[in-house]
Amino acid sequence: MERLVLKDGKRDDWLRKLDDADVPCAPVLRRGEIVEHPQVVAMGLIDTFEQPWVGPVRQPQPSARFASSAAQFPPAPRIGEHTEEVLGEIGYQTSRIDALRVRVS
Repeated sequence: MERLVLKDGKRDDWLRKLDDADVPCAPVLRRGEIVEHPQVVAMGLIDTFEQPWVGPVRQPQPSARFASSAAQFPPAPRIGEHTEEVLGEIGYQTSRIDALRVRVS
């Protein structure tokens, strides 16, 4: 019996051999390959939306999708957008937050 070693072949060659042998299989895709994969495209798993200060952004659809309510993708916060709020919640006084802000800039 011939011994086969995965590292000795290319991914597509192995997928073809496994498929020919009726072995359930799928490729491990690189990030750039995922958005172009036929199954991902056919199922509409990647959505593009407008991020106000960045432009168009590709985003995976949520795993649970319902016909009665479309997924909403709120814009991501800008760097530091919630700094004052978060630091205030953990007990920092406004004067201390302002001092930290001056120190960073």
